[in-house]
Amino acid sequence: MGRVAAVAGAARGAHRGGCVGAFGGGDHRHRGRRHPAHAGAQPGGPQRGAAPPFRTVPAGCGTLNRMAVTITPPTRLSRLLRLVGLVSVVSAVISTGLPGQRWELALIAVSWVGWALFIVAPVRPRWPIRVSLSLMAICGGLTVAYSASSAITALATVFVAISLADDSPVVGLAIAAAALLSSCASLTVAQERPRMLLNLLVGTAVIGLMGWSRRQARISAEQNRLLLQQNRVIRAERDRAAALAERGRIARDIHDVLAHTLGGLVMQLDAADALLEAGEVDRAADRVRASHRLAISGLEDARRVVGALRSEGIDLAAELLRLADEHRGAGGQVEVRTDTELRGIDAQAAVAITRAVQESLTNARKHAPGQPVSLSLRDEGDRLAVDITNPLAAQRGSLTGSGSGAGLLGMGERLAASGGTVEARKEDGRWTVRIRVPRFRAATP
Repeated sequence: MGRVAAVAGAARGAHRGGCVGAFGGGDHRHRGRRHPAHAGAQPGGPQRGAAPPFRTVPAGCGTLNRMAVTITPPTRLSRLLRLVGLVSVVSAVISTGLPGQRWELALIAVSWVGWALFIVAPVRPRWPIRVSLSLMAICGGLTVAYSASSAITALATVFVAISLADDSPVVGLAIAAAALLSSCASLTVAQERPRMLLNLLVGTAVIGLMGWSRRQARISAEQNRLLLQQNRVIRAERDRAAALAERGRIARDIHDVLAHTLGGLVMQLDAADALLEAGEVDRAADRVRASHRLAISGLEDARRVVGALRSEGIDLAAELLRLADEHRGAGGQVEVRTDTELRGIDAQAAVAITRAVQESLTNARKHAPGQPVSLSLRDEGDRLAVDITNPLAAQRGSLTGSGSGAGLLGMGERLAASGGTVEARKEDGRWTVRIRVPRFRAATP
């Protein structure tokens, strides 16, 4: 049985030298080809008809929830190496002489047929590969004691059956067990020495471990590939979400600046037009000059918005005073009351409060022109409370229908991003906006 040990050593050398491709079920990499299940897939997400990225596949000695192993057809090199293996087996039989018994020759021929079927077997369905490996295992094993080529066939079958990563391990172990049992039966019937049987068991164990190692390596490689693919998708979605959030933030800032500045300009110019019709040129000129100052202030505000996009630093006290002055300059009335130190406030919370106050003052000028506005800022421990109220207008203002509702929506989104809330409603003949913002944002885990 020395030939069994020699064949085991040769198989180990073939594994190191790359004969895995000859006996395996095809390289786990695509090698430039696409499996039909993924032919319709496009970058950027799953497509209709594409295979799901995850499924339950057999692995280890049981069924585990693992990522699917992509089944790829054997490459030309792989089929060529399988053919070389068959030619080597046939030449070994011819060089050592044909068996004396017809049944021995018949079994060897059937194992060759199984080997040939294994060379041309498709990936799907699986039964041709299973049948070919079963023929090689049983017929090759039953003639181990009579032909060295049969030992090569049996051990190669053990390696291939166990290393198939895209088939159930139970099937592979069953085929390997059939090869081992038939080989043991052949040696027992031939009354070979126990040492030869021991060599067979050791050789089968070594080849089986090599096949199992190959199987796990292929599964791990495919899982790593799928994980990388999933990570790329996740990163792309995260970047897309961040870009959308930034676009929303920029849109809110632009809306706040334009609504505040342009709304004030419209009111000033309407007043100037009315004064001109009344013949009060001096007062109309004052309104035009106020419009000029408001436009300059709007440009400065736009620059501040751009600066805020680069850095979140903002002086809340100065911003509130500036907004109050602009409201007064546009012909409005506003009283600012604060009982808290406006220092040490989270930058995003300060920006959210500033934009919310700006939007509220703009709405007051649009919907209740000339009505006094009360702005109060209180410290409620871990949060800031801002209340903005004004009496309801007796009649609709000229700009009442000019809004799109995006201001309140943007205000809510901005405050929600800072962990705050906003409530706007009518109360006892007054319009009230209540804003609550945490002084500091909770740390992100």
